[in-house]
Amino acid sequence: MSDPAVSIIIPTYNAARWLGLAVDSALAQTFTDIEVLVFDNASTDTTPSLMAAYDDSRLTYVRADVNVGFAGNVTRGIAAAKGRYMMVLGADDELDPRFIARAVAALEAHPQASMLHGNAIWIDDDGHETGRFSGQWPAVSRGDDAFIRCFTEGFCYSCVISRSAPVKALGAMDETWGMISDTWLFLKLCLAGDVLFLADPLVRYRVRETSLSFELYADGKMFDDHMRGLDEAFGWPQARHLAPRAQEARVAVAQQALDTLHMARLGSGFGPAMRKAMAVIRRVPAILLRPRAVARLVFAALPPGVIRLVRARRKAAAGAVADT
Repeated sequence: MSDPAVSIIIPTYNAARWLGLAVDSALAQTFTDIEVLVFDNASTDTTPSLMAAYDDSRLTYVRADVNVGFAGNVTRGIAAAKGRYMMVLGADDELDPRFIARAVAALEAHPQASMLHGNAIWIDDDGHETGRFSGQWPAVSRGDDAFIRCFTEGFCYSCVISRSAPVKALGAMDETWGMISDTWLFLKLCLAGDVLFLADPLVRYRVRETSLSFELYADGKMFDDHMRGLDEAFGWPQARHLAPRAQEARVAVAQQALDTLHMARLGSGFGPAMRKAMAVIRRVPAILLRPRAVARLVFAALPPGVIRLVRARRKAAAGAVADT
């Protein structure tokens, strides 16, 4: 039997509530020359019994006895993948049935591209739409421009599909980047070729406020990790010529930290939130020149009840738009 064209890697840990939706969406692709690799990072929920119910030759389930961390789990999937293209799908995210077909066609038509990523619909725990990816990407970005846009516009990792060769050549994700090791891989691939963007939102990306990434945003660790990673990335030999644009990236990362400042306010109180804000401002003073940053500071200083009310109304508005 020949190797599949595409490997869909699903790393999971205690996500049984949504894992079936992710697996089903991968198996339902109109592009059928795929393998789906579910790597269970020693889950303690019902994941094993959920996966035991599947009977599809394209699906492989591998369970670890010991949790090896997010990057380590993804690295296991990358090593096992046999397709000439690969992607990592979040265990709580969902693919539109057309995603792989559209992505492969675009990559086949643009051999200079190392990867493709796309637009996404944000959904909550129950699958209701709460917003959409707002980053501005052209259909084709040269690698250097994509490297900067990674910081200024962002990306959704569950929307990334890449050629396998450059990923496997890297050997493994850099585990020192922790929860942002996906950013490390994205940046490395930016330096390996052009980057394509699929404007149609064909991925549903679940934004859970109980997730680890939300906790890291709330306590400021995500900002610290992004700044450390940013400084390291601009020091890579292949990226040193981009150093004049590093400040642009720093301001964007600082803005992202202030965009999530209200979460620290809700979770830890006014004092910790303001300390987080001051840490961001001390690191990137130029952020105060952005009206949006000032507006976010004011929003985070509001009483928790007001913040919750505004967020509830925004969520309702996003749902109303989705239903029209």
